[in-house]
Amino acid sequence: MNPTANIMLRSILVTITFALYTTFDVAAQDASVFVSPDGLKFANGQIFIVVETGDSKDEIISNIVANVKTKSNSKYITVEVLNDAIVIKDFIPGYTKTDKSAGSAYQLDLSYKMLVEVKDGRYKINVPELDIAANQKYDGFAVVANSGVQFTLTMGFSGKRDVWNNKEKKLFIFDEKGKLVEKSTKDKLEKDLSRVVDLVADQTKKSDW
Repeated sequence: MNPTANIMLRSILVTITFALYTTFDVAAQDASVFVSPDGLKFANGQIFIVVETGDSKDEIISNIVANVKTKSNSKYITVEVLNDAIVIKDFIPGYTKTDKSAGSAYQLDLSYKMLVEVKDGRYKINVPELDIAANQKYDGFAVVANSGVQFTLTMGFSGKRDVWNNKEKKLFIFDEKGKLVEKSTKDKLEKDLSRVVDLVADQTKKSDW
């Protein structure tokens, strides 16, 4: 091979390598989940992403089910196939606690459900539906063991926190003005939910649904 051809070949290989790297890098960012005052969104600002693949519907379903079941570290995760959809559910006890001192001892559980809609050659991943809550018993002034005030504790995306209600205490990741107040929960959700989506997503190329 002459020197000119060799240089051209190397230039083509570098270009292809860069293009592949860029494609996968962008796809990985698209699959990331972000927590906002309005709820969960993907990097594209939408509540879903569409993944295009050359596989049949049955192959897509089989691959997603196998990937989630074998690679997830969660003890309670389930994967259910419903005709042209896959429903992924999980429950993680003691998932998080509030950053604020008034409720710093309260542990909250996480439950989520994610729907994946499947067609031949492509599938749509919807952002998970979340429930962050717990039943707590306050025994600070209880004289008799296992007695005290029983109350529910919930954490939503945005709103005005109320930790003084004896029956239902409400926490939020963002306050009513959109200011972040529960950073550790936000960071943890984005990391863990993005990993679940990553198990589902075949990060090649995206298309319209």
